[in-house]
Amino acid sequence: MTIKIKNIAHLREDQNGVWLEHDLNDHLASVAAIAAVFADEFNNRDWATAAGMLHDLGKYNPQWQKYLRRNNGDYSEEDNGQD
Repeated sequence: MTIKIKNIAHLREDQNGVWLEHDLNDHLASVAAIAAVFADEFNNRDWATAAGMLHDLGKYNPQWQKYLRRNNGDYSEEDNGQD
């Protein structure tokens, strides 16, 4: 059985010790929107949007996802059956 793990941009721990995931797709879209607003000032909205959408593309790599989870305390081998 394969378990699908959501791609995350990063994790943060709340005041109750619960790990909160920031979805990678949402993160990329938010950064792209913010970059576009800043780039409007010099007529480069399209380039800024593209850069925002691509800036963390490498985080889709399964090994990078594992790294993010391991280094933020939200990971166990039993959770996904991978090593």
